Amino acid sequence: MTDADKLKLWQRFCDTGAPLPPECSDMRCGAKTRAGTPCKRKDIYRSGRCKLHGGLSTGPRTASGKAISALNGRSSFKEP
Repeated sequence: MTDADKLKLWQRFCDTGAPLPPECSDMRCGAKTRAGTPCKRKDIYRSGRCKLHGGLSTGPRTASGKAISALNGRSSFKEP
C-alpha cells in the first residue's frame, strides 16, 4: 500500500471516528525536517501532518480578519 493510499484510508477513518485499521498504525508525518530527514512523529492530524508541520491555523477567512491581518507589522502611529 502506498503512502497516498494510507493517507486516504486515514482520512476516511478520521471522519467516522472508528478505530484505525492496522495499515495506518505505522503512519508518520513525513514532512522534511531542517536536517533533511523525514519527521518521525506519529500523532498526526486528518491532513496527514503533525502538530509541528501541519498546524491548525489556516489564516484569516473573513474580510474583517483579512483586513486585520494586513495591518500586522505596521506602525500603530501616524507618520508626520
